[in-house]
Amino acid sequence: MLRNYESMIILIPALSEEESNQANQEILDYIKKTGGEPSEPDVWGKRQLAYEIKSFKEGYYFVNKYQYEPSKISELERIIKINEKVIRYNILVKE
Repeated sequence: MLRNYESMIILIPALSEEESNQANQEILDYIKKTGGEPSEPDVWGKRQLAYEIKSFKEGYYFVNKYQYEPSKISELERIIKINEKVIRYNILVKE
């Protein structure tokens, strides 16, 4: 059974706008490929971080909403964690 999830992904500022959109799309493509149902991402663009993370002061923000199998979340998290373009992320269950 699929559950509703929401993720905020912050990508490194060294990317161009097009590269950041592509990097986020790769995450959404992985979700789709593994049986999830992503919706259109909410692109916030390049913004100042509230505090410095990994020596970055800004990053590209994306909010992704999707339906996904709960048993596959840990593998999705692993894929995001090893992505060198990702500064910070979260995955929330939406009721």
